[in-house]
Amino acid sequence: MKRLFTSLFLITLMFSAKAQFPENVIVLNVDMNKTKIINGSLSEGQYVDMRFGLRPAIHCYTAAEKKYFNGHHVLYAVKVPANTKVLVELNTRSDMSLYGYMIDASRFDIPPYVEVVSKSGCFSSMKPMGELDRVMMKSGSVSTHVIIGVTGIEEANKGSFNLKITTRS
Repeated sequence: MKRLFTSLFLITLMFSAKAQFPENVIVLNVDMNKTKIINGSLSEGQYVDMRFGLRPAIHCYTAAEKKYFNGHHVLYAVKVPANTKVLVELNTRSDMSLYGYMIDASRFDIPPYVEVVSKSGCFSSMKPMGELDRVMMKSGSVSTHVIIGVTGIEEANKGSFNLKITTRS
């Protein structure tokens, strides 16, 4: 019996040590107090069921705003230390929106499988075509994964964009 528990413990430890984001999430390194610019395309993304964003515990947008988040999603993840401000700006000439949330650095939750976000919540921006979308988030007292989603409006699945991510301590 002791061997069984030891084996189960080792298997659990092995799987938890390998936890990571799925391959459709682009993991970025952004140095502290620096800016990173990424060029992307919605065609690199995929459709995601966005009902998770309507749940009161997450609340990214209202039911009336859901149409701004139902196209292809391109997802990015950035790990930041405690007490870090993250400004994300989206520049595009297509029909796109931006959202972001923070989760504990030990978690790897992405839409539609997001159960809990940090106390600061989920932030979104849906400006008219050609206007700058931006969201600002601040991590709490622990290191955090910042999840950033660029999404098409009304089922859009193509269009290029520039994403600018700035971190500040």
